[in-house]
Amino acid sequence: MDPIEVAIDAARLAGAHALRRFRTPMAKRLKGPADLVTEADSEAEELIVRSIRRAFPDHAFLGEEGHQPRPEAEYTWVIDPIDGTRNYVRGIPFFCTSLALTRRGVPVVAVIFDPVHQETFHAQQGRGAYLNGTPVRVNREAALQDGVLALSLVSERYRHNGHVALPMLGQLQPMVESVRLMGSAALHLAYLACGRCELVFQDSVHPWDILAGALLVQEAGGVATELQGTPVSISSHDIIAASNRAIHDMGRAVAQKAIVARGDRRSGPAW
Repeated sequence: MDPIEVAIDAARLAGAHALRRFRTPMAKRLKGPADLVTEADSEAEELIVRSIRRAFPDHAFLGEEGHQPRPEAEYTWVIDPIDGTRNYVRGIPFFCTSLALTRRGVPVVAVIFDPVHQETFHAQQGRGAYLNGTPVRVNREAALQDGVLALSLVSERYRHNGHVALPMLGQLQPMVESVRLMGSAALHLAYLACGRCELVFQDSVHPWDILAGALLVQEAGGVATELQGTPVSISSHDIIAASNRAIHDMGRAVAQKAIVARGDRRSGPAW
């Protein structure tokens, strides 16, 4: 079976379930400081895993709700059943399901499904990026001063907070047209891929938050790397993505200054 078709079907199945549970009573708990999970997250992840396993029984899974891959696995599905969980539990209609298939840690298939707006973003390595089946491109001609910056500020209680986002925001806000803090790393990146914003920064995140979006951005003609400039992979825990190299390099330069100023010594993945 075609992995992209399987991924789209699984994402839509999980997204539809999340939408049915949206704004209904449900159990929720904190997995850790500032790390919220609901029963809808767990249910949606199980729907995804069962759906994909029928097509690819030998593939491994890394999921926000507890699935861990086998170390020897060549193919691993990286799953965020509801990206934007805090929006979700507060009734804010901005969340999505995000799936990425990785081969030896590198994303090769990506799907982000927004069930509220019925938007399906998908990409395959070397085959472009699409929104509801129509090809999309980043806004490559944009300049930073005309661009929209999208980012999230992670609670200082979160143990992987690198304390970089706030100083970056302070430096970048005067350089851009406007700033958006919408609460979903995956949708920030999907929006960049189709030209709705020009620069995305996400610090202190998990690979399931950003892997699918990174491939979407790259296949749409944009640039996506870790803050250090290295490729985004299954071990990544930050990302800076932009619609063109000039904006990316400027944003990354600001990030590096913020990291040095904070004396950041992060190491290892955030999961």
